[in-house]
Order: sequence, then C-alpha cells, then structure tokens
Amino acid sequence: MSSIRAKVGRSLTTHFLHSMEQNQLFSILDARVLEEGKREKIMSVAEFARRCLHLNGKRRPTMKDVAIELEGIQMVKLKEEESINKQNQDNSSKKCHVVDVDESYDFSSIR
Repeated sequence: MSSIRAKVGRSLTTHFLHSMEQNQLFSILDARVLEEGKREKIMSVAEFARRCLHLNGKRRPTMKDVAIELEGIQMVKLKEEESINKQNQDNSSKKCHVVDVDESYDFSSIR
C-alpha cells in the first residue's frame, strides 16, 4: 500500500479517505484482514475511523466516544466468541460414538 501512496503522493489518511469515498476500501486492506474479518464489521470499523479522521475537528468523536465505541466492538467480539465456544461444546456433547464389533464375537453369554 505504501508504494501506491508514494506514487500518488498521499498520506495514509488521505489515501484511506479517498478509498472510502471511491468504495475501494477492500482493495487497500491487508489480505489477512479480508480473510479473518467479516465485511460488515470491517465496514463498521472503517466508517468509525473515517469519522475520527474528519478534517473539521469539531465533527470528530470525542475520546470518550472513541472509548465507548471501541469497548462496544470488543464486547460484540467477546459475545461472538462465547457463542462459538458454546456451540462447539454443545456439538461435542451430542456426538455419538460408534464402536465396531467383531462379527465373530459371541453375544449369547450376555444376559
């Protein structure tokens, strides 16, 4: 990304804001972010970042607003992880175990 910015002569902030305006956000993101993140969450965080970078300082969120927003994002992430863990636990407790029995075994002695 830095080589693209250098050719155009933009700061990271300007490059990010321009990419957002042109609906090109996903073309500038690291591949790992795209693989691991959900598109709607990435857009949500990007929109928040755009608000934080507003040229008019009075229109930017306060540090308190930033802290609240980031805390909310973290809480959603933790709830999702808890939900996934619970599903995994539920699924593992529902698994049946199949035991192969040798056909030559004599069951007549079991009463």
